[in-house]
Amino acid sequence: MTGWVDLLSESHGIRAIYGEDLPTLASVDLHELVLHRDGPRATLRFDLAQFPRTPPKDWADQGFNVVQVQLTLVEVEHLAVAGWTTHATLDLDVERRDGVLLLRTSNGPVGVSIDARWLVLSHLGAYCRSQ
Repeated sequence: MTGWVDLLSESHGIRAIYGEDLPTLASVDLHELVLHRDGPRATLRFDLAQFPRTPPKDWADQGFNVVQVQLTLVEVEHLAVAGWTTHATLDLDVERRDGVLLLRTSNGPVGVSIDARWLVLSHLGAYCRSQ
């Protein structure tokens, strides 16, 4: 089965951070959904539930404990959003079907459905979330 990292147009950044223990898109904390008419594009910014076992030295030195990513879907063909809230923990599912990438949310208070041609990891960073 193909994972979401395999569907990225360029995956070396996330593979370098996580190695063989690649993160899932289960229980992500969705912060933002931005729509761009150029492309057209849709960008989701969220925190991953898994922190790397061996984080980069600068992340460890700064006490970072959360990885935040931005996924951008390019050449959006269909988009639907149902609901919005101040805290949305949900699962993201991404698959390729007939040459189209399908991103869907499940198990959360926000429904997002996006069909696009490309999936790009447009940002990968970390920060310290207070416990």
